Amino acid sequence: MRFKPLLLVFFLSSFLLISLLLKDYLDFLSLSDRQDYSQNNFDVIVVLTGGPNRINEGFKLLENNFSKKVFISGVNPIVKKVDLKKIINKNDDPEKNSLIDCCLYLGKKATNTKSNAIEVINWMSINNLNSAILVTSNIHMPRSILEFQNNANHIRIAPWPVSSDSLNWKNFLMEYLRFSLIRIRYLIL
Repeated sequence: MRFKPLLLVFFLSSFLLISLLLKDYLDFLSLSDRQDYSQNNFDVIVVLTGGPNRINEGFKLLENNFSKKVFISGVNPIVKKVDLKKIINKNDDPEKNSLIDCCLYLGKKATNTKSNAIEVINWMSINNLNSAILVTSNIHMPRSILEFQNNANHIRIAPWPVSSDSLNWKNFLMEYLRFSLIRIRYLIL
């Protein structure tokens, strides 16, 4: 007789847990969507390192007047602007080189997503900037947004996800787990 109420509690608890995980997963997916920001102008375009597609995408946004500045966070300390010119401007176009020289800023202190957010926030604060379009991979975007929201909710961040070449179920699952753990950490602290 006592077995049935325990079984009912188990099934209801399982259903609740699965429902919460599903909602969390859907929240994760929604943060990877790209919006239409063509009518907006941002103080800065922020690119989180991790792939040349991100840097090229950030520069395209600059060329299309989404902002007048690009800040790349998490750049290896030995990398210089001239190295990035080779990625962005393979044809050595003088106009592009001029745009890179005037409008590209490098952050070399960040080593992970949280320190990316802190590096960007500090740089934006020093430069009196309040809005950014954030460029990173679609799989990395939810965790990046979470870090920015929890470290500087006064800054308007607009996601600009870049398709990831290495997107497979294992990478996706690992990124979702990281996102979930960080979300729990911020809820507890």
